[in-house]
Amino acid sequence: MSPSHLEHSGAFHFDPASDTWTWGEEVYAIYGFSSGEVVPTTELILSHQHPDDRASVDEFLARVLRDGSTGSLWHRIRDAGTAVRQVVTTASGELDGNGTPIALRGHVVDVSEAVRRTVAQEVDAALELIGQSRPLIEQAKGALMSAYGIDAERAFGLLRRYSQQRNVKVREVARVLVEAMSRDGGLPSDTRLELNRLVTECPAPALEDGSGG
Repeated sequence: MSPSHLEHSGAFHFDPASDTWTWGEEVYAIYGFSSGEVVPTTELILSHQHPDDRASVDEFLARVLRDGSTGSLWHRIRDAGTAVRQVVTTASGELDGNGTPIALRGHVVDVSEAVRRTVAQEVDAALELIGQSRPLIEQAKGALMSAYGIDAERAFGLLRRYSQQRNVKVREVARVLVEAMSRDGGLPSDTRLELNRLVTECPAPALEDGSGG
């Protein structure tokens, strides 16, 4: 299967009277087969579902067919090569005049590549944010170390305590502190009082006993 075929969609049809499925070529591809390589059945479809999604897929298809309704479901499949794919299945049931199910039609859309790209972008954004935050945090730690005569560990602990008290992220606390300390007026009085209180509550790390017992 060519990597260029990771994103595609295909149509399917189910005839409950004969218990037969008809797949478009792209559905075969999504499940990792060549067109006509296997005979699609309900059992085959369910066997390729991710174990955590199998029950929800079974219930979804049965409900849409039974009710003659339309719906969609995001789930995962393991294709013939055991690769996990993220897919969205949309389906519509058809009933006759007596309310008996006569058909199920729909599409399977492979969204694996779109999900991968989204996750990669989120990871890149998080790494960029970390890269931007670290210098600020180090500057804020240095300023607190100098102001209170504490070590780096206690300075970071002070930042964390202050961020928890104010319900603000550590990087934002660091930015505000660095900007305030760079001004002639220094820290606002309420911030200084809060830090003074917290620094007394942030204990120094215990010294290692080098006496050997």
